Amino acid sequence: MTKHTRQAIHHTLQSWGVGSAAGDLTDHLTALVHDVLARANVRGRGPIELRLELRASARLLLTEIRDAAPSLPGSGERGAPGGDGHGIIALTYGRRPARDGIRYIHSFTWWQPDAIAANR
Repeated sequence: MTKHTRQAIHHTLQSWGVGSAAGDLTDHLTALVHDVLARANVRGRGPIELRLELRASARLLLTEIRDAAPSLPGSGERGAPGGDGHGIIALTYGRRPARDGIRYIHSFTWWQPDAIAANR
């Protein structure tokens, strides 16, 4: 991920009202995206598409990762069979109800090779 992408994620989280947790979430999400792409053997093979969704009431940040380039030569379709796949990262965050209010972030990652998203 480029510095510009990282800054865009951070700015988006701040504009959504995440507040001071935006920095920690950005750091955590950036590391997880790098890890998922490396394990999926996608990193360094071209642009990726990230879609962020915040469920503020549940303190849940969802991230969808896809290859932004067409999967099949000449197909013009992203996520078509033969492509690299589809990844999801879910982050839950908050503060522990202790006197010190220590922050926490829990993460869950999935990678589905050659996945086709139903909502495409």
